[in-house]
This record gives sequence, C-alpha cells and structure tokens, in this order.
Amino acid sequence: MALGRPTIQDVADRLGLSKFSVSRALSGKPGVGAATRARVLQVAHSMGYRLNPDLPQASRQILFIRQELDPVSGELWLNMMHGAEQEAQKLGFSIVPRQAQYLGDGSRLDSAVVGLILAVPRPPELTALALRTGLPVVCASYVGPLERIDQVVGADWEAGFAVARLLLGLGHRNMAFVHGSTTPLGRAERFRGFRDGLLEAGDATVEDIIFNEAGGFRDPFLAWIRDGGEPTALFCAHDGIAVNVVSELLRMGIRVPEDVSVVGFNNFASASQVSPRLTTVHTPQVEIGAAMVRCIADRLTRTGSQAPPPVRLAYVAEIIQRESTAPASPKTWLAQTRRVAARKA
Repeated sequence: MALGRPTIQDVADRLGLSKFSVSRALSGKPGVGAATRARVLQVAHSMGYRLNPDLPQASRQILFIRQELDPVSGELWLNMMHGAEQEAQKLGFSIVPRQAQYLGDGSRLDSAVVGLILAVPRPPELTALALRTGLPVVCASYVGPLERIDQVVGADWEAGFAVARLLLGLGHRNMAFVHGSTTPLGRAERFRGFRDGLLEAGDATVEDIIFNEAGGFRDPFLAWIRDGGEPTALFCAHDGIAVNVVSELLRMGIRVPEDVSVVGFNNFASASQVSPRLTTVHTPQVEIGAAMVRCIADRLTRTGSQAPPPVRLAYVAEIIQRESTAPASPKTWLAQTRRVAARKA
C-alpha cells in the first residue's frame, strides 16, 4: 500500500476484491451482498479510508435484536445497548434496535446492516435465523453447545460460587436459591455455582424455591417451611425477585437481615432503593454490550482463512455488599412461621 491516505485500490487489495466491488460497497450502491458490504466498510474504516460523510452511520448498522421487554429484563438489555452504542460510536457503527420477530417475518435486511446482536434470554429460538443472514452474529446469553456464534455473558458460575462463599463466611449453613425458572442458562449456572461453592462446607444445605410471578413468594415459601425448610439466607436469581422476597418476608414478620439474609443479582436500580438495600452481584452489563460490538468489528476484518473460531467471553462480576446480609443468627422466627404455614395447608 502506498504511503499517505489509503485509496479504494488499497482497500480492494487488502480484501482481495475488485476495485469496482469496493467502490459500489463504499458508495452504498446495489449489487453487493450485505456480508461483503459489511467487510468492505469495516476494513476501510480500520485502514483510515475517508468515507462519504453522508454515509457513515447509515451504512454501518448493527441490529440490536430484543425479545422480552418486561421491567426486569428491560433494564438489563437497555444497559447492554447503552454499552453497545458507546462502542459503536467509537468504531463508526450505529446501533439499531429491532424486535425479534423482525428476523422471522420475512423482512429483507437493509444493505446497511453489517452485524447482529442477539439480546434475548433464549437464543436457540433465533440463532438459525440470524446465521442465515450471512452476517456476523454475537449473543448476549448462552448459545447452544458448539454453536458457531460468538457469545458474551457474565461469569454466572463464578458469581454463584462467590455468593456461596460470602454467606458461608457469615456463618450461614441452611440456604435456598429463589428463582422463577432455570430455563435461561445464566440462572442455571448461578445455581450450579452456588451449590458448588457450598460444598466447601460439609454441613451446608441448599434447596431451590420456585418463585411464581403471578402468585408471589409467600405461598411457595410457606410450603417449603411446612416441608421442613429452615433457611437463614436466600440467594435470588435476580434483583426483581429479591425485592419481592424482602417485601414478603417483612410482611410475615421475618426481619431482613436479622433473621434471614437476602442476596440479589444484577445490581439493578431497585437494589439500592429498597429498604434494607440489597446485597447483590454487579454484572458488567455496559461492558458486555461494548464487547459484542468489538466481536462484530473483529469478524468484519478477519474473514476467510483468517477468521478465528467462535469465542465464548465471560465478564467477571463483583459482589456489592449492602444491608440485606448479616451473620447467621438463631431461628427465633421459625416456630411462628411454621404455625402460619400449617394453617395454610
């Protein structure tokens, strides 16, 4: 490549394409496939080629595919999208949100789209459709075993293990994992790490309590107490569940953390707004969003024989210790709660 500002020919030589194809890709004209256009744009950007100032954002779009917009997961995906937008701006892309049905309703992707982020809790429902586009795809949750898609998640197993160590260090030996479903693999990994961590203490026990979003926490908790459960600490699958658990325990006259400690997950805004404030696991959601954009950028520049195999990235979390956890104490509340549970039978 000649010294000075790179030319269209320099970009073509780097990619092994014709100057004609590179020119059409850079100008946004038809006749070039979406995957090829994406590679050309990213390589040109990395080489410092000056693109038409009217095109840069419109011609390098990454679709941020969302599925569920409930209040809990909504905060998670919005934080990730914020990180993706920050990184995309640095690298010359724009993030365009789309609902998951966009991939399956027969809509043809705009030629400006260069990659896909799957910000969905159950990616196997969409990965085949995403791969069919021929564009780089990265997922913000667990993909299928050996699936040819990049994955960026939090280190859920490690986080669960760390919560177990925290609670063991506070003297807790009877615990439960509270969740609505372990179908999302992130939750299953947290539970697995939690159980594995408790194995460090030979006298620790752990059960799981199914949280019914429609019916709340009270009834399944009392049913578990009636069957012999006697916890001093509860680890919740996410902060939304933890906030409900704290509220219901207090309504039953069970103090948090004096009687039962509660730990959440994700460090959502609600974790610092509830009383007592939640001890929780802070997951680097913004950083995960940024990393997904970098994965796509890397795929666009390293193609063919240079393309690396799919990657599995896991960002390490940290525990934020607040007022909802304390050393284990005698279960003075248990007898009264068992009488309540017996009346509910």
